Amino acid sequence: MKLIRVADMLQTMQMRDTDGQRIPFSITFVTCDLKKDEGGNKITLKKAVLVGASSSKSTAKNPQHYANYTRNIKVLGGDRLIKMHPILVTKFNG
Repeated sequence: MKLIRVADMLQTMQMRDTDGQRIPFSITFVTCDLKKDEGGNKITLKKAVLVGASSSKSTAKNPQHYANYTRNIKVLGGDRLIKMHPILVTKFNG
């Protein structure tokens, strides 16, 4: 198993193709929600993309992803957002 830094994983998640579209990645992570006191579920997505980040023009409430150390991802072609914690990723593009 090859280990990568979280910063490198996040940089890879933000990559775009020549058309400006996000490049899909595979990811496995463990859920955690301290406010609801729940989590511990393992989620695997074979083709996911990062949502928001540097190109987001959303006028909705700022979720403060950097302060809370979370990111929103979704299954490629889907519309349901999944909030994940990068430090809880157990497998990335592997």
